[in-house]
Amino acid sequence: MKEPDKITKALSDPIRYRILKMLAESSTSCCSLPGEKPRPGLCNCELMESLGMIQSRISYHMKGLTDAGLVLEEPRGRWKFYRLNREALRSYIEQLKDDFKLR
Repeated sequence: MKEPDKITKALSDPIRYRILKMLAESSTSCCSLPGEKPRPGLCNCELMESLGMIQSRISYHMKGLTDAGLVLEEPRGRWKFYRLNREALRSYIEQLKDDFKLR
C-alpha cells in the first residue's frame, strides 16, 4: 500500500473525492473497446463533461489520484480510461482502522 498520508492528501481535495465517488458509482464507459466486456470506469471526456473542467485540470486531479494508488489508468487513443483501485482503497481503510484502534 502507498503511504497513508499520500492517500489522505489525495482524498482531502473535494474534486478528487468527487471523482473517486464517480468512479465507484460508474458501471461502463463511453471508451470501451470493441468486443471488450463492459467494466466500471470513466474516461477523460466523461469526467470533463460531468465536472465542467478542461482536460488539463482533469489530468492534474487524476495524477494526484493515480500517484496515491487509488486510481488505475489505461491509454485509450487520445483519452485515458480510469478505474477505481478498490484493493488500494480497502487496504487504506484497514490501515486507518489499525492506526486509530477502531477494531
